[in-house]
Amino acid sequence: MFPEFSENTILSVSELGEFVKAALNLSFGTEGLWVKGVVASYSPHTSGHHYLDLQEFGDLGSTAPVATVSCVIWKTRASYLVHQIQSSSLGNIKNGLSLVVRVKPNFWPKGGRLSFQIEDIDLGLSQIANLQEKEKIRAKLRQLGIWDHNRRLEVPVVPLKVGLVTASGSAAESDFLGELKRSGFAFKVTYRPASTAGDAAPPQISRSIQKLQNSDLDLICLVRGGGSMSDLSVFDTEEVVTAVAASSIPVWVGIGHSTDTTLVEEVANKYLDVPQSVARAVVARIQDFLVQIDQLNQRAYNLGRSKVETARLQISEISHQAVRKPIELIHGHNVRLSQYVERIKSSVQLSTTSAKSEISNRQRLLSAAAHYQVMDQERHLNILAELPKARALSVLRSQAHVLDLLESSARASDPEEMSKRGFSLLANESGRLIRTIEKINVGQKIKGIVGHGSFIATVNETKSTNEDTERSGAGA
Repeated sequence: MFPEFSENTILSVSELGEFVKAALNLSFGTEGLWVKGVVASYSPHTSGHHYLDLQEFGDLGSTAPVATVSCVIWKTRASYLVHQIQSSSLGNIKNGLSLVVRVKPNFWPKGGRLSFQIEDIDLGLSQIANLQEKEKIRAKLRQLGIWDHNRRLEVPVVPLKVGLVTASGSAAESDFLGELKRSGFAFKVTYRPASTAGDAAPPQISRSIQKLQNSDLDLICLVRGGGSMSDLSVFDTEEVVTAVAASSIPVWVGIGHSTDTTLVEEVANKYLDVPQSVARAVVARIQDFLVQIDQLNQRAYNLGRSKVETARLQISEISHQAVRKPIELIHGHNVRLSQYVERIKSSVQLSTTSAKSEISNRQRLLSAAAHYQVMDQERHLNILAELPKARALSVLRSQAHVLDLLESSARASDPEEMSKRGFSLLANESGRLIRTIEKINVGQKIKGIVGHGSFIATVNETKSTNEDTERSGAGA
């Protein structure tokens, strides 16, 4: 019961303190009140007492608390409550942990300070409260548009430039770098040390990841070795989760637990259980690339062999056709050339020695031309054997055209053919054939040679189709 005071009563400071203490105890009842808050400034004392603050945060994304109360777990209750928390999925009392606790007021009149002593913890509601805190972070990152940003980044096929974030001198550092070294690949590692446990861990990890954004890296690896379950809370903090989610470089995470999940696991590009697993995954990615290269090389080799064999067969067929067809063409032209030569030999009956010599020379020239043409065709046959089909056919057509021209030339030289066209041969008095009009002078005697005889004539007049003037004179 409260003591009764009149309106004129004046209390001492100690009496006021005792009045406040009694009022608070009466208001809270014998069991106390349940309250939900986020742990901050947690400090276990050597005396066995545990001191902490409970904070309340306002809107989504707010970093400043809207209310804070000081709390204490007395030594007499600490061992029981701490054991309860450690046996649950909460892991341990730590900063950032959401708790639902039953408290009683603890007002110290001598110092005028108010705190609340924690009497009990509702583990079920505390777990729900922590899930709610995680959901707040998820909602904030989705609102910022970076929740799945890092997961969607493409990792280079050969990630040799690696950024490493872990505690300096830790087993995680040794295990990770050892795996990379044993692979034999030329990794370039950029190291940014950061604590991975305790209150200092979130800001250090966040800063290290942010600094690595300015480096030329293929991948960032955030790793931590073994530790208590409570250490995982570092990877549920908004600082660390945001740094990983917003990273423009893919982040692979290995923090030492395969069964427990954190928010970092949800936002990271890849999540593995331990540091060695992360390093092995990096090495395996490069090894897979080399295997693919070997497979492509083998496929290219097999395809090349197949193409070469097919080309060899095609060339063989083209060579066979290219050799056979020109031989047949040449043989036909040679037969016709021989016929024309025989006709020239048998039909030419020149009455002058010079005319016969001229025709004989012409025959030799024709024979030599035919011989050289055959040799030239044989040379082209050797070339055709190496040419693709289209090129071989083009050359064949060209050579056939040459042979046709040669045949036409031989036909044109046949005296019988020339007689049929009304031509005759002219020679001077010494018997030399006259080839141009400039070789004939007015008054000169010339001999005309026709198919069946010859005649003598004296030149009265000459005319050149290339000159505008004419030369003339008297003659017999």
